[in-house]
Amino acid sequence: MVESLHLQERELADAMLEGIERRPEQSFGEYYRGRKSSCALGAAYEGIYRIPLDADGIRPRRLDLLFDCLDNEVRRCPACAQKRLPIGAIIIHLNDHHQWTRQQIAQWLREDADARAAGGASAVVRPR
Repeated sequence: MVESLHLQERELADAMLEGIERRPEQSFGEYYRGRKSSCALGAAYEGIYRIPLDADGIRPRRLDLLFDCLDNEVRRCPACAQKRLPIGAIIIHLNDHHQWTRQQIAQWLREDADARAAGGASAVVRPR
């Protein structure tokens, strides 16, 4: 199960990067804005599903069914270390509060998964 959660983090990062290709601009405080903008979780959802071009008001539904790690893995925020929350909430926190790019969030997910799979602690990736 633990190995599976590490793999899920990498797959979540891959889905996010795929979704970024479809909506190149980043949104904050909402999953989608207009035709070109999504937040990090919105990008992950769109990396898996095709959604309408005009996605205002659409909310990803049950992404946790595909990625148990969103609700079942707890991490400390890599930017401020003040919050310790499930990965899904940390992704929203990084996107909206710290305004990390979606690419930086995907990179953190991958490095965190790799570090944990190797038996290390959670990776800390500071935005450049």
